[in-house]
Amino acid sequence: MNVLDDEDDQSFHATRDGYYHLSDVEWDAVERMGSTMGIHAVSVMLEALNRDAQHATIAKFIQNELDAEREKVALIHQQGS
Repeated sequence: MNVLDDEDDQSFHATRDGYYHLSDVEWDAVERMGSTMGIHAVSVMLEALNRDAQHATIAKFIQNELDAEREKVALIHQQGS
């Protein structure tokens, strides 16, 4: 299932019906991935990976986001000292 409603439209029009196994948190991450990595990359990822690999890839993306935010907080605390 393609996550693009129209191949020429570059806005992210993902549908969940083919990816019902993803949680709301995971689906939100998929949408952020579309903004970060590009729609085509996310489409290819979802189509190419099995469910377990989708979960793992999305979890890694979320972990990377969390790690980046933790680094920002650590820098703010260091600057405040």
